[in-house]
Amino acid sequence: MTRKRYAALSVVALLLAAPVARAQDPDLIGDLLKAAPAAEEEEEADGGDLDLPEVTSVPETRQGPVSVPGRTVAVDDHSRTPEGPLGAAERTYEARLRAGFTAAQGRLGELEGRWLVRSQVGPVYAFQFIDSGSGALDGAWSDPRRPGALTGSGYLRSARREGGRLELSLEAPPRRGPVRLQLRPEGPGQWVGTLTEDGVEVAVRMQRD
Repeated sequence: MTRKRYAALSVVALLLAAPVARAQDPDLIGDLLKAAPAAEEEEEADGGDLDLPEVTSVPETRQGPVSVPGRTVAVDDHSRTPEGPLGAAERTYEARLRAGFTAAQGRLGELEGRWLVRSQVGPVYAFQFIDSGSGALDGAWSDPRRPGALTGSGYLRSARREGGRLELSLEAPPRRGPVRLQLRPEGPGQWVGTLTEDGVEVAVRMQRD
């Protein structure tokens, strides 16, 4: 009995000692500790499993109207546009604007707009008339002989049409007394007559500028 009991105790002691020996095995534990940092360094070098945001394509920002390729549209070219064709509502609106403008122009008098008076020596006065077509006439003048002068422009003192003749009067310092023009029509867009300034009367012609 004593020998059997001793043998059994020896077996139990060996079983209890085996895990301790494996836990203290220097080769196994050392290999694990050395392998773990090396693997982490490789993952960091390769980028590892970092959560990087996905790169998505950025949508292009649409710019304003694009010119028609091969065609240049000038600012004053109202018949063309670099944009797409107008819709039905837009065409109707534009047609109404054009019709209103044409009707307003048709009601204006024949002197509406800019005119230039010339003598034998060259331009003497420029006028911008406002002719409503109802008989009233108003406007402003400028003296091309004195560009930039403070007294080189102003408003008409009086404007009168009577029997097809046109009489204009204005104050133009340093001229002595009012400047007067007496004109009569001579063909479309042409007026002829006399200009009196500083007491001197000269023949002039007025036409659209």
